[in-house]
Amino acid sequence: MTKLTKRVIEGLQSDGSRHGTLFWDSELKGFGVRVFESGVKTFVVKFRTRGGRQRWLKIGAFGALTAEKAREKAKLELARVVDGEDPADDRDQLRAAVTITQLCDLYMEAAEAGLVLGRKGTPKKPQTLSTDRSRIDAHVKPVLGQLKASEVTRTDIEGFKTAVVTGKTARDEKLGPRRRSIVRGGKGALTRTLGLLGAVFAWGQDNGYVEQNPVRGVKRFADAQKKAMLTGEQYCALAQTLDELASRRDRNDKPMHSPVGLAAIRFIALTGVRRGECTNLKWDEVDANGTCLALGETKTGPSLRPLSRAAFAIADNQDAVADYVFPAGPNAEGYQGMPGLWRTVQKTARLAAEAGALDRGEAAPVAGPLDGITLHSLRHSFAGVAEQLGATIPTIAALLGHRVGGVTGGYILKRVDVLLIDAANRVGEHIEMLMRGEAPPSTVVQFVPRGRVRANSGTHGLALAS
Repeated sequence: MTKLTKRVIEGLQSDGSRHGTLFWDSELKGFGVRVFESGVKTFVVKFRTRGGRQRWLKIGAFGALTAEKAREKAKLELARVVDGEDPADDRDQLRAAVTITQLCDLYMEAAEAGLVLGRKGTPKKPQTLSTDRSRIDAHVKPVLGQLKASEVTRTDIEGFKTAVVTGKTARDEKLGPRRRSIVRGGKGALTRTLGLLGAVFAWGQDNGYVEQNPVRGVKRFADAQKKAMLTGEQYCALAQTLDELASRRDRNDKPMHSPVGLAAIRFIALTGVRRGECTNLKWDEVDANGTCLALGETKTGPSLRPLSRAAFAIADNQDAVADYVFPAGPNAEGYQGMPGLWRTVQKTARLAAEAGALDRGEAAPVAGPLDGITLHSLRHSFAGVAEQLGATIPTIAALLGHRVGGVTGGYILKRVDVLLIDAANRVGEHIEMLMRGEAPPSTVVQFVPRGRVRANSGTHGLALAS
């Protein structure tokens, strides 16, 4: 026996025992670590109640807990034993009582208090917490909420998969004037919700609410995120649609669609910022000279981005009536109607394409020019345009606020300098030209299947794409 320290525990190995190999601490009697063949190491406490019954209590996993922190927790639990309490019995009662709904609520309370860590060991961001709560309320609670958390099995999780994928959790609920809650379910929703549910159970394990994680090992569908790069025709259709919506007036000659929201969509197209970064953008984060954005909160933390003249012009044209560049609502907070507005943009572009085909005497297109395009597609397209114009990967990463991976990427620090601002200007101006229909077409290789018989046409394997 030796004192359990970080170095000692890292060197411990299992002897292959099914229930793990125990190693005891020389300093605190009853405190030890159980090492499993998988490499998992768990701190435990062994004690006897006043009635002489031997009991075990899991303290937590090594890694999430340091040896020193685990020892302190073990001392507190053993002190309760001296006072005649049974910490293990309290744990058992806790496990028997907690439902999935209650476990999720406890998890969210801890997450909102900053006790659940997300990327890079930092607390989850408010937007992530909002998304987590939405997924729990929409999918987890309706299907699994009433089950005892300690009794949930792999079979229950497989049933949950089926329910979400087949749309049993789907709903379309009106929340108020011009507000709806639309839940569709599907494979993508399931994959993300399973990841969250697994995290909830893992937290429950660490905090003594459940003994195992039934989500671990459950197969998930590939998270097929929609990725698309707009063509010149699509950029042009986008601009024409935004202009059309901006021109529409109601009977009182007021805009039928939010000018702020329409401007925000143009801003995303010309900067490649994420939707949340745009709607939450504040004037204090915009450079007075119009050269950069100093974003305080992004997916990857604080971010300094170059800003093109074209994008700054959109921001500069907004009335500075609130802290937010694109304000809306009674409290003048960041505009939150983007999803609904984008669906209107897609529908309007589709109807315009159908009307144009009818005027030409052609069959109506199967889909509109912006169907299948998301607001995040504008970000992908911004990166694609930058690459077409010759920008390097580190430059594109700096334009988008990405980190360059790998060891080499760690040595590269892109500052917002004249060259980077010039790159942002070139990309912004080119996208503006695409939206006006003025950009020259670019020659790209078009795959033509050869087949078993050589084609007898004059096709050279090239196609023009704007």
